[in-house]
Amino acid sequence: MLKTLLRQARARIDYLDAVLIMAFVLNRSKESIMIARDDESLSPEEAVRFMDLVSQRASHKPLAYITGNCEFMGLDFEVNGHTLIPRPDTEIVVETALHVIKQAGIKTILDICTGSGCIAVSLSVLCPAKLNITASDINGEALKTAEKNAAKHGASISFIQSDMFRRIDPSPYELIIANPPYIPHYEIDALPCSVRDYEPRAALDGGPDGLDFYRILAGKAVNYIIFEIGYNQAQDVKNILEQRGFQDIQIIKDLAGRNRVISARKNG
Repeated sequence: MLKTLLRQARARIDYLDAVLIMAFVLNRSKESIMIARDDESLSPEEAVRFMDLVSQRASHKPLAYITGNCEFMGLDFEVNGHTLIPRPDTEIVVETALHVIKQAGIKTILDICTGSGCIAVSLSVLCPAKLNITASDINGEALKTAEKNAAKHGASISFIQSDMFRRIDPSPYELIIANPPYIPHYEIDALPCSVRDYEPRAALDGGPDGLDFYRILAGKAVNYIIFEIGYNQAQDVKNILEQRGFQDIQIIKDLAGRNRVISARKNG
C-alpha cells in the first residue's frame, strides 16, 4: 500500500515531496521510505492522513508548513503560519554576521523581526565566542516559536515582544540584524500563492515602496547593522544608510548572484 499511495501522490505533487510527507506521517527517514518494500502497509488512519497532506501540498501549501519544520544553517527549526519559512538566501545574513562579529569583536546583538528565530539561534549555536543576543518580534506567537527553537538547540537568547524599537533601547547593541518585511505593498498580491496565501503578510509587507523598516532601523541603530534586502533594493537601502551617517557599506550577493545582504557601521 505504501508504494501505491506514493504513486497516487506522484500524479499530484513532486515525488520527493510525497516521500517527505510519507516520512513525516510515519515518523521515519526519507531513505527508509524510498527503499520500502512494495507490499509494506499503512494503517487506514495513516493512509487518510497522508492523502490529506498530499491534497494540501497540491493546493500549494508549503511543505515546511505541512511538516512543521525547516532546515537552516544545518539546524532544524520549527515553523508555522506565524513565521516566515527560512530561506537559503537568509543564510548569507548569518554568514556575514559571523564574519563581522569576529572582525569587530562584537558581543551584544539585537535580532529584530526574528520570526522563527533562525538568525539569532544560528548565531548563538555557530559562533565560537559567547554572545549576548536579544531577539524581538511584534508577533507573540512567532516569538513563542522562536523560544521553542532556542530551547531545542540550547541557545541562550533573551526574547522581547516589541513593535520594532517601541519597547527596546537600541543603544546597548553593537550589532543590529534584521530580515524585515521588504516587499512593496502593491507587489504582495502578485507573489506566488504558496507565499501570498500561507506566509504571514505582516512579515512580508514593507510599505508602499518596501523600505519602511529600513528607514526605522537605520534611524535607531548606533553601531553595526546587517540587513537582508530585496534583490533590487541595494541602492535605495544604501542611500538610506548614508543619509543616516553609516559608512563602510558592503553589499553581499546570494548564491544566484543577486544583491541580498547589506552591512555597514555608523560613523564614529
